[in-house]
Amino acid sequence: MNKLIIPLVVCIACAIIVSITAVTVRPDQNLNIANEKKVKILAAAGIQTDRVDEEFSKIKTLFVDFKTNKLVTIDPAYDHIKAASNPELSTLIPKGEDIAVLKRRENIGTLYVWVDEKNSIEKLVLPIRGYGLWGTLYGYLSLDADLNTVRGIEYYDHKETPGLGGEVDNPNWKSDWYGKRVYNDNGSVALYVTKGVSSTEYEIDGLSGATLTTNGVSNMIKYWLGENGYGPIIKNLNKEIEKI
Repeated sequence: MNKLIIPLVVCIACAIIVSITAVTVRPDQNLNIANEKKVKILAAAGIQTDRVDEEFSKIKTLFVDFKTNKLVTIDPAYDHIKAASNPELSTLIPKGEDIAVLKRRENIGTLYVWVDEKNSIEKLVLPIRGYGLWGTLYGYLSLDADLNTVRGIEYYDHKETPGLGGEVDNPNWKSDWYGKRVYNDNGSVALYVTKGVSSTEYEIDGLSGATLTTNGVSNMIKYWLGENGYGPIIKNLNKEIEKI
């Protein structure tokens, strides 16, 4: 019996130390996550800076009710990803509409907007996500002042294969998005990732050997920039901002 006491005491002591360490470092971990989020949002908008908080303070964080397509005022700490997994804060997406394989969409979406002194939009960053090959890709897409020209794209979390679908992180691939157009003359989402080399203002270079990731990126763009996502508020965003 005595032989078991020492190992037991050691195990308990180790568990206590691990628990205390986890609690101690959690605030720093949360700060790092929040900072990385800001860095990715700024990068999507084409902004590289060491003064992240200073630059981020220039952004208006807005919220849209997807049911009414109107801007709403809610707690600034609102997390749209957590809301999407909460049945009380999200809506089940019909299978026929769930092209990005989301299952549920948050009822309130988040937008990041830069405005000038006249309250006119300079650029906009939208959270996007959708299923690729191995899981959901989470990222941001930025639009220029015309709300139709792409400034950039960034992914902050995904499980895609390095060298294949993982090329969504490749700077060369991301640079191909700059200047592309989202909507065609009919107002429909026309932007997509092609299977080869892009040749039109609506095409993005394909990801070699990563068909499912390629399709996933195209589908998430079509969903989030379409009528079931941010499409309606994008069309009226300037008018909505005037009301703030």
